[in-house]
Amino acid sequence: MNDSIIVNALKRLLALNAVFLAMMSAVRAAFFLRFVNWREVEGLWGYVFKAFVLGVRFDLVIVAYVNTLVTLTLLIVWAAGRLSWFEKWLAALRWYYFAMFSLVFIILTVDIGFYSYFKNHINILIFGIFEDDTRALLSTIFENYNIPLVLAGYAMLFGLIYVACRFILPSRQYHKIGKKHSILAKIALALGLVAVNTLAARGSLKMFPLVTMDAAISPNTFINKLSLNGINTLYEALEFRMKEENGYDLMSAMGYEKNIAGAFAVTGMADTLIRTTRRNAMLEPNVVFIMMEGFGSDMVKYDSPAFNVLGELKRHFDEDYVFYNFLSSDIGTIGSLEAVLLNVPKRPQSKPITQSEYAFGEFPSGMAHPFKRVGYETTFLYGGSIGWRNLDTFVQKLGFDVAVGDGGFERDYLKNQWGVYDEFLFDYLYEKLSQKTGRPKFIFALTTSNHPPYSLPPTYKQLPLEVSPSLERLITGDGELARKRFMTYQYACQRLGELVTKIKNSEHGSSTIIAVTGDHNFWDVFEYPAERQADMFGVPLYLYVPTEYAPEAADTSVCGSHVDIMPTLYNLSLSAQEYVALGNDLFDSGRPHVGFNADGFIIARSGAARYGIKDGSVQCYRWNESRMLAPAPADPAIEEAIGYMKATMALTEYYVRNTKHQVRK
Repeated sequence: MNDSIIVNALKRLLALNAVFLAMMSAVRAAFFLRFVNWREVEGLWGYVFKAFVLGVRFDLVIVAYVNTLVTLTLLIVWAAGRLSWFEKWLAALRWYYFAMFSLVFIILTVDIGFYSYFKNHINILIFGIFEDDTRALLSTIFENYNIPLVLAGYAMLFGLIYVACRFILPSRQYHKIGKKHSILAKIALALGLVAVNTLAARGSLKMFPLVTMDAAISPNTFINKLSLNGINTLYEALEFRMKEENGYDLMSAMGYEKNIAGAFAVTGMADTLIRTTRRNAMLEPNVVFIMMEGFGSDMVKYDSPAFNVLGELKRHFDEDYVFYNFLSSDIGTIGSLEAVLLNVPKRPQSKPITQSEYAFGEFPSGMAHPFKRVGYETTFLYGGSIGWRNLDTFVQKLGFDVAVGDGGFERDYLKNQWGVYDEFLFDYLYEKLSQKTGRPKFIFALTTSNHPPYSLPPTYKQLPLEVSPSLERLITGDGELARKRFMTYQYACQRLGELVTKIKNSEHGSSTIIAVTGDHNFWDVFEYPAERQADMFGVPLYLYVPTEYAPEAADTSVCGSHVDIMPTLYNLSLSAQEYVALGNDLFDSGRPHVGFNADGFIIARSGAARYGIKDGSVQCYRWNESRMLAPAPADPAIEEAIGYMKATMALTEYYVRNTKHQVRK
């Protein structure tokens, strides 16, 4: 086989890969146009240009990995020197490129859909597709997206890839070229080919290869995400998932590998997680705790008579305690649910405990244990399937007498793909509360309605929802989808407000404490730059506490997160009872009040910080007059808050591991 055949093939391979790089840049351009907030990038166009250039380097890494096998097999075919082998190799190569780059572009386009929902590239949450209610999730996708149009788009994309492979890499014409090369030229070409492929795969001439944190090139979060593609971040998620499966060491990552006593000291505990509630004169009120799907606090600030998203709930927000400096433990339902059920933070970058090897352990921190020990009737209610994420098995170990999902309700309530509509879950909750059993009741309920595909029961009459021009400008993505989101948020708040009104006006009003929070905010309506991170992760905590049980002093401006809810409720309702928790009573001025989540975001009275769970990086902020965040140097108070978060995370891992070992004994 003539050597020039190889040279000609290399030229064509180079042309084909250039086409694929151009297509990947086109996807990045589409990503930019789909999600950019033009006002935010004004004056930052130099950074945008750098992000696109850096993006080509990230794309080139992917292309290089695809070409690794091509390079190796090309050298083998060249060494063999047989034209028939070369032609068979080339025919196979066309299909190889077609398959690999079809997969590449599937991931890149899925990443756009993922970003539209989570405002981030593909990450560890992608595994939730297989761990969540997959049927309901797929049903939601089919309702929210024009699937025939999506399939037609993919057909066109695959056709374009096939045409590029077929016409840039023809199987004939090579044998007509007759020039030969010296042995030194052959060696130089082979070594050069391997070197170029290796360099492209590294993405950098520096000591370290190109990695995702190199994308932080600007003060704007979106621009920093622009360089990356879904394959870069999917690889990182897979890598972390494998580390988790092989025993990811959160204690070590937080700096407490061999010093757990230090973590106890930082959090103000002696050597145990056991605490005792205050002595209360009044005894055992009913306690109702509701976690609302998608109940972010950001939406509350836009409430008005014309844009009425709170409905009946507004008057209760005005009358009772509401904590707004409050964070969800995670950006997904199961992570936040885990935090309140177990009274410990969601462990960063880890699969839910309900689906891990720890799922069958005995957790002394179980939410309902302190209530059950003093004779409460304890009930777990979920608007969806109680088998979701193994909840039916898991919650039985947390002190609940019964756990009921949509399949266990006595009546045939209306439902969507995810479960019964909130009003019917609330009807069932009120019936449970009203049953005469001679025992106080603790009821936890998790709703489902405020969730894509944003459907409502036909009986609901919408309240005014006039989207002002100023609010319209803040909407990112599909405006019609945003309006559906507003409507289901309003529906959930209206029905919740009606339930609270009903309880307050009933015989239970003076003997029932009500707590309400959200599992997470939704990110598919507004853009959240760095200065709005507190809004991005924020959920409200609402508390109705009858006068007889009200705390002596209440400062609702303190910061907190999901792990602080149950310690607060224990201290409001139980007298001198032990409980296990890593959060703090929000009405206890003697304890630290720091809000933080599994994403490494931390808020305190003095400011906020973003702690890099993977690399230990720290970005500090201060609050400005508009309660937005501005970058600032670290001060002692925020450094203390960061240290508190790290120690608490280490204690969480220590607690979960020890629970597992106790079970094995």
